[in-house]
Amino acid sequence: MEEIIESMKHYKLSKEIKKLLAQIHPMNKGQTDLSNLFEKLYHADLIGMQEKLSLETRMYLNQYCLAMEEKLNGMLCVVYLYEENEKRLWLGAGPSMPGSYKEYSHGLDVKLDILGGSEVPVYIRNVLIVDDINRSEDLVTLNHKKAMLEDGFKSYCCTPLGYQDKMIGFTVLFSDQQRDFTDYEIDMFQDNRNQIEKKLSQIKDDMIFLLKKQQKLDQLA
Repeated sequence: MEEIIESMKHYKLSKEIKKLLAQIHPMNKGQTDLSNLFEKLYHADLIGMQEKLSLETRMYLNQYCLAMEEKLNGMLCVVYLYEENEKRLWLGAGPSMPGSYKEYSHGLDVKLDILGGSEVPVYIRNVLIVDDINRSEDLVTLNHKKAMLEDGFKSYCCTPLGYQDKMIGFTVLFSDQQRDFTDYEIDMFQDNRNQIEKKLSQIKDDMIFLLKKQQKLDQLA
């Protein structure tokens, strides 16, 4: 950890630092205490409070996703944040998600996922279950079928994330098998999401701001 701090003292917060932080896997058992690392970076004026809270929240979300994947064996868990003004999705966490689908869905414009008469995509306010992506004819699946099938996904389940009156985004379970999601799986998924909703409601806008900023830096790299 001290080596990381020392190396960063030669920079201000830049794309080099952000790239390095993005490469740190939050569940790597060989990693140092990331919370302590973020605290040291903050006190060294290498990241601001906004960046510190965002990094800590992303670490927590990755831990949540991996815990859900362990409970629901054989599925991938992803958290998306929904940007209401731009109608875009931003990947909050998805430690096991294939890189190609991460690239496809991060910053994705989802205006076409909004049904007539609605203001938001169906998965922002309702559970969406698709047991066979290849055969499904619902609007959301049709819009993203090609990308999902290319990464080997055959079914998925979305559940909304919200706190009080604030829309946050949604969580997704992806499976590489055609499957009927059981009531037990859906209930457990919904119960566990309560662990993250309050925290996300407080930091969502800051996270989206930083994720957009990082995306622009990556495009310039």
